[in-house]
Amino acid sequence: MNKLPVLFVSCNAESLQSQREAGSGPARMIWGKRYQSVVLISTDTALQSPLIVHLKGSADRSESIKSLLGSQGFAPDSRSDSANSRDGLLSVLLSEEPGDLSELRLNTGMSEQEYRRIGQCLEVLREQGVLIICLDDKADSQVMLHDRHLREMINGWVQDQQWGAVMTFKGDSRKTTQTLRLDDPTVCLLNAAFSLGGSQFPQRMFSSGMNNSARMLSGFGWMR
Repeated sequence: MNKLPVLFVSCNAESLQSQREAGSGPARMIWGKRYQSVVLISTDTALQSPLIVHLKGSADRSESIKSLLGSQGFAPDSRSDSANSRDGLLSVLLSEEPGDLSELRLNTGMSEQEYRRIGQCLEVLREQGVLIICLDDKADSQVMLHDRHLREMINGWVQDQQWGAVMTFKGDSRKTTQTLRLDDPTVCLLNAAFSLGGSQFPQRMFSSGMNNSARMLSGFGWMR
């Protein structure tokens, strides 16, 4: 199976579910692509460490995520829960409800490199029939991916990666690893999505306006 896309979706999940309008940007991004299961990655400021939630289908996927994170020194908690809170949202985002669903909820307060390590170790799932959606739930309806700021942030990360590759090739030491704790849920999640997408600029951007001038859904797609 070919590598599946990674999607970063910023939206007000509650408002989006109430619209009940399928055929959104994420659905168009994966049109014609087959996937066996869906893994949501979100953030939760109340958590002290990552939490894996098995929502529907086989628990094998959740166990695989726990093993992959454990190999990188993370010690996530795990539990099972009802998929009701996510089925409505995914029926809008994907035009259908997946039969196999897990969610990885990330705590804030880790370093940039820790979020990227999470993305790097989970990238292998893309080759195992797993569609990964990084869900940036904006409770205040302020979806800002049309803002130049986040695009410039990702572009800066790409340039840092290129600089590091050149310095390594020349035998020079790389930049000191950043240890700054990240508290912005969007930036935390975007770092994980960036490394899940191969640490490159996303190949697609999408947005959907609903019943007013505000953009109710916006996002990035790493397609390769």
